[in-house]
Amino acid sequence: MQLEDALTAVEHQLESVSKALLAADPQALESGSTQLRDAAAQLSQAMVQISRQGVVPADLQKRLQAIGALLGVQRESLARLAALTERQAAGLLPPDAAATYGSAMGGRNAGSVARIYRSAS
Repeated sequence: MQLEDALTAVEHQLESVSKALLAADPQALESGSTQLRDAAAQLSQAMVQISRQGVVPADLQKRLQAIGALLGVQRESLARLAALTERQAAGLLPPDAAATYGSAMGGRNAGSVARIYRSAS
């Protein structure tokens, strides 16, 4: 695979992953991420071949820099989406059983148990 073809494949997959991130579509994001990883591996192999032959043309260098910048944006978007998903899951799922019942048995934090769980003395 030539460098131009590898760059085009990576650019196409980056666009696909960007759409999946915006739509918050987990199946499309997983599929696009896998395809992006494969395209990036092919780009890496093409870069190794080009580096042995000589210098990368300026127009291709600009495209490589744009890919790097877009990857940074996608990484940040993915981190935001993961944090949002984690907060949503925390709101839907009950707290950890150890936090709810652990101190009711006279543990270190027995004073933090809700009054309805404390025995009347």
